[in-house]
Amino acid sequence: MKRIFAAASLAAVCSTSALAGGYLTNTNQSIAFLRNPSQDAMIGISALYNNPAGVTFLDKGFHFSLGLMNVNQQRNVTSSFAPFAYGVRNAGYDNKVGKLFKGEAIAPIVPSLQASYNFNDKWAVSFDFGIVGGGGKCEFAQGLGSFESQVALLPVLGSKVGIKAYDVESYMRGRAYQFGFQLGAGYKITDNLSLYGGVRVSYSTNNYFGYLRNISVAVEGATGMLNANEYFTNLSSQAQFNAGQAALKAEQLAEEGAIEQAQEYAAMAEELKQSAITTGTLAVATQDVELNCDQVAWGLTPVIGLDWKLNEHWNFAAKYEFKTKIRLKNESANSASADNLAALNQFKHGNKVADDVPAILTLGAQYSPISSVRINAGYHYYWDKQATRYGEANKLLSGGTFEVTAGAEWDITKALTVSAGWQLTNYPNTDPVMRDISFATNSNSFGIGVKYQINKTIGVEAGYLQTFYQQYDKVSADYNGTSSIAGLAAGPEAAGALVASGALTGTDHFKRENRVIGLGVTLDF
Repeated sequence: MKRIFAAASLAAVCSTSALAGGYLTNTNQSIAFLRNPSQDAMIGISALYNNPAGVTFLDKGFHFSLGLMNVNQQRNVTSSFAPFAYGVRNAGYDNKVGKLFKGEAIAPIVPSLQASYNFNDKWAVSFDFGIVGGGGKCEFAQGLGSFESQVALLPVLGSKVGIKAYDVESYMRGRAYQFGFQLGAGYKITDNLSLYGGVRVSYSTNNYFGYLRNISVAVEGATGMLNANEYFTNLSSQAQFNAGQAALKAEQLAEEGAIEQAQEYAAMAEELKQSAITTGTLAVATQDVELNCDQVAWGLTPVIGLDWKLNEHWNFAAKYEFKTKIRLKNESANSASADNLAALNQFKHGNKVADDVPAILTLGAQYSPISSVRINAGYHYYWDKQATRYGEANKLLSGGTFEVTAGAEWDITKALTVSAGWQLTNYPNTDPVMRDISFATNSNSFGIGVKYQINKTIGVEAGYLQTFYQQYDKVSADYNGTSSIAGLAAGPEAAGALVASGALTGTDHFKRENRVIGLGVTLDF
């Protein structure tokens, strides 16, 4: 019963970006990134987030870049678990095909702002604002396999009392944003080498809302669906009463010398007592549970960078962001049944939850064979395993995320620029990390776009980025820990037998889709 809604606790443990970058990092902070994800050695106000030291090479004066992005994503999990066949809403369920749980993640407006003032040919101060982490909003209107699998066990565990089907109302919605405000300064040590130092102040705000409601069962001999909590509560009370009566009868017969009959009643009492425990456990496990938790936190990230403009053809850059310590504080209005579950301690009112953002190293190179063409390449590494997460979930990773980028820009005319680029993202996923509530899989992202310089001061740009994710398959002999409910209800031996028989084997196929479109404007004066 402690696991009936435990999957919800993974909402913050495995929160992942809806955009681009590592588990908790959005690297697309400009429309220029959508046009060409390889921005690590770019020199321009739009590349401030990726190459802050390069801004020092801009002309004297003010420089601004404003972008608005729209992100649409699907997070689909196809789950196969034989007990799903007992669900009244799963008519014709085929365990080979599985059941699709569809998540819609939408970030309707993702803003970004970059600004700098270059005092002279040596000094520049800059400011960057964007959503540097979080997955936007995601809704699973029909819940998730990790939720439903717990309820799907009812016909398996309750077959002796005639349970033949189940039904449940399940829902999950999450919202996670981390707003970053970065202020820094760059200084040109020589005409070709610039250094940068700054700090980012991050504000995280999350909300998780979900429930399991109106769990019901179909019972042989009964008409319609019965409320599971009420049904099991009544069965448990009746079994407990009958066990007591049988125990008294056994004592009475033993006193009368009817030993054989006394033993029969004693055995009956033990069987009824076990039935009371089983049905009592199922009664508690089928209570309505509601999770409603807001989380907020602040964090500081020191950022350093350098840009080496070797000559008119070559430019090299590097940036390092230190680990950001994040401790989310809960403001919760959960149901009492949720607060009584140890698995949901993470969301108890007043608790603080570790959710660090990893340190990041980026390296970039740019080659311009001619002044109108720029060819770019980059590499990113995220120290995910060293970033503390709730329950030390970071230690379950196989290492850190890495990314490789490549792209090019071509100034067709003095006013019109076209660009395109690619980014490979490889996550250190392991089966224990992959959960249906929130997940990331390896991907390839492709961006394309244009920029038009209206005059010396104003430029407009548009970009489109699409990410193609690989599918990740996870097979578990104990699907979503369902054996824990079986163990509580029927004992550890029965639970072990179910696992050994393959009855609790399940598979999840994880797949995402992602599309981002954006419009922006640049100002230089």
